[in-house]
Amino acid sequence: MEKQIKYTEDVLFNNYMVSSLGEEYVHSQIPFYFDEETYEKMVFYSEKINRISLNILQGITDIHKELLDYFDDFQFKDKIFNLKCPIAPMFWTRYDTFRDEQNNIYFAEFNYDKPCGQKEMHLAGKCDFEGNLNAEFMDNIIKELLEICWNYSSMKNSEEKINVGFLMDPCHYEELHHSYYFKHILKNTNINIVQVGPSNLSVKDEQVYGYSNIKLPIVLRLFPTEFFYEISNINEILECVDKGKVLLINDPRIIAIQAKGFFAYLWNLVKEDSKLLSLEDKDVISKCIPYTEILKSNYIEEVIKNKDKYVVKSSLGRYSQEVYIGKLYTQKKWEDKIKIVSESNKIHIRQDLINIKQEYTYKPSAYNMNIPTLAFGNFGVYMIKYKTQGFLVRWSKDFLTNDNYTWMCPLGVKSFPISIRTPNLSNRKELLEDVLEEAAFKYNFTGEYTNINEYISLDSLIIKENLYEEMLSTGYKFCEILKRIYPYIQKNMNLFGPILGIPEELYKLVSTSLTNELCALGRIDFAVDNNGDLKILEFNSETPAGLVEAIGISTIIKEKLNIEYEDLNKNLRECIRESFNSILKDFKRNKTIKNIAVVTSWYYEDIYTTKIIAKILEELREYNIIFGNIYDLKVTDNRLYLYGEEIHALYRHYPLDWFYYEEEMKKIIAPLNSGDYLINPGHTLITQSKALFAVIHELVGKGFFNIEDEKFISKYIPYTCLELDNKLSFDFVVKPYLSREGSGVELSYNGNFKQREDIIFQDRVNIKPLYERVYSTIKEEDKYQFPVIGLYVTGGKPSGVFTRMGNFITNKNAIYMSTYIK
Repeated sequence: MEKQIKYTEDVLFNNYMVSSLGEEYVHSQIPFYFDEETYEKMVFYSEKINRISLNILQGITDIHKELLDYFDDFQFKDKIFNLKCPIAPMFWTRYDTFRDEQNNIYFAEFNYDKPCGQKEMHLAGKCDFEGNLNAEFMDNIIKELLEICWNYSSMKNSEEKINVGFLMDPCHYEELHHSYYFKHILKNTNINIVQVGPSNLSVKDEQVYGYSNIKLPIVLRLFPTEFFYEISNINEILECVDKGKVLLINDPRIIAIQAKGFFAYLWNLVKEDSKLLSLEDKDVISKCIPYTEILKSNYIEEVIKNKDKYVVKSSLGRYSQEVYIGKLYTQKKWEDKIKIVSESNKIHIRQDLINIKQEYTYKPSAYNMNIPTLAFGNFGVYMIKYKTQGFLVRWSKDFLTNDNYTWMCPLGVKSFPISIRTPNLSNRKELLEDVLEEAAFKYNFTGEYTNINEYISLDSLIIKENLYEEMLSTGYKFCEILKRIYPYIQKNMNLFGPILGIPEELYKLVSTSLTNELCALGRIDFAVDNNGDLKILEFNSETPAGLVEAIGISTIIKEKLNIEYEDLNKNLRECIRESFNSILKDFKRNKTIKNIAVVTSWYYEDIYTTKIIAKILEELREYNIIFGNIYDLKVTDNRLYLYGEEIHALYRHYPLDWFYYEEEMKKIIAPLNSGDYLINPGHTLITQSKALFAVIHELVGKGFFNIEDEKFISKYIPYTCLELDNKLSFDFVVKPYLSREGSGVELSYNGNFKQREDIIFQDRVNIKPLYERVYSTIKEEDKYQFPVIGLYVTGGKPSGVFTRMGNFITNKNAIYMSTYIK
């Protein structure tokens, strides 16, 4: 809570934000990252278009004078565009930029006249994370303004002060706060910001003054050009501008390239193949400017008929006002709106609608939480002179950005160590059927669908070699920690049993084992978080699934699609076999083993998973393997039997705690208490419990772990506790002690956990989502999916990978994606 309060104070006081009832819901501290390709395209196109635009502005009264007809007349328009003085240097501009569903970059409008957002970008720049796009933004703002002032005023030394008028409308609170903010950030420079409104300027002896006595050689404005008529003495001020007595920035003539009609002018030059633009300029315009025309009477019928294709805008509209998006209207309301527009005396444009991609981000909410959500991002590319200097985002749940309902977050650029490889397949369905047929024939695979979605993806998750190496080293270290802690818990079951949610009736079973192996087969579930860092989500030491997919299907897909990357599961089968063999050797020191039962409940996925376990055990060639339904196990004289055969060892694809909770299975507990039956030993229930992470964190600082261990825990294992405490983030997940496949997992902002028992609280890992095409029986759609990368553990070493793509909380409806290393 204290961190969020300090953040809010910084927003309100140091960044001069306008306070409101929703002030804590405007800024999320969780960064949004562009991939490098998107970032580079944004920079490239914005700088190219800015150069083109400023070149056109230089010819506004000459070769490009036609542009004056592309936006409305307003008071003082003629006077402004008849100024003879050179156009003032462009200090700032912001391009409103969107990414469409095909990841193309488009500019919806330019804001040369009075771009805001500097406060928000300064605030984002203070966030400490690698790749912060605004880390140097404020330094550059100050440096560039100083350079403009220095060049214009011919300041003689660094101690000399220059007054810069900050022109805004004090009735607009946002602009008023902006002026205070600029005064604050420039207080340690030789620029003195003088806050002035439209009634505070005067002219004496061809000089502009604020409050009659403060000479202003430079005026920086957040005041719209078309509203200059509200400024007292504007005629005299413009004459001072023309005579070079005052520098007005940005130059008011810049409204020509701010107007929405400018887009129509650019496209007209492209269509006419005008010699006023180079071939490269035309190519750039056609790629990043939506097709735009002035809305004329003969276009009205087309706009009405194909409403979902168009957006109609007033040429001099601001703040998303007078912007009409066809797809947001019913046909009748759209016809009524276009009729009003067509009867208006204002110039409007029709523009091809950008199919904006919904991005995955986090929305601030009550109680200082951040809600994962899909939103439309209006990305402001901020330029000073000719160079991109910063980025702003305004998130909106609605297609049209509404300033009253937006929120911001820091922006960065990062190359993430995971990506999706999507093959270009004309025969996708046929190829998938071939994969499934081979999987069914070789591995008895029957999991073609998860509900209505295709379970097997032909896309592949590609992980970089350095990430895989980190996963391996992290997996080894994690296993070392577990090997140290579970025997300690076994010796203190009366203390730790209730904490871990283990029924008392299972204490002996869990505490008695004749092998020192951590597990026969387990799986550490990893995620790459929003910052690109590796995190451990949990450890499935009891009943890890996905073996057919990892061992079989990933190989089939690699061969059929000619994937050149390395298969991470090529040795998994052998590693499982070695692990089983090692544990059985431990058992054979105490008894003879002939018959091994491999059992599961009769759920379709468990059947084919357990069958491959049985096949691997058969490869040891020493034992008689009996595959069957766990409910068919019988107990006679404290001995186990399956289908009339006495069982000497047992592999169960069945949770150990269910032996207690299912009445008909309780009879199995007594013979298992000897500790020499379970190939996946009883102590795996300790490491399976979600509460173990809470125990680990509770032992930090108590002398149980060394410094290296504690650093590892802090870095890789999300903070976990049994009761809400001050160390826990406001963004946390709630997990039942022994839940599986996401069952019962809640997010803190839902608040549905307050009456529940036997749950742990864990800092939420904001998993980095990837954009994937998901196929169902009736449709296909592109959507964000969250990869959970399972690292198999055999004995105590990492051995293979199984990746699922699903919702933010991964559940049984997740999709399998084969994984390879680059």
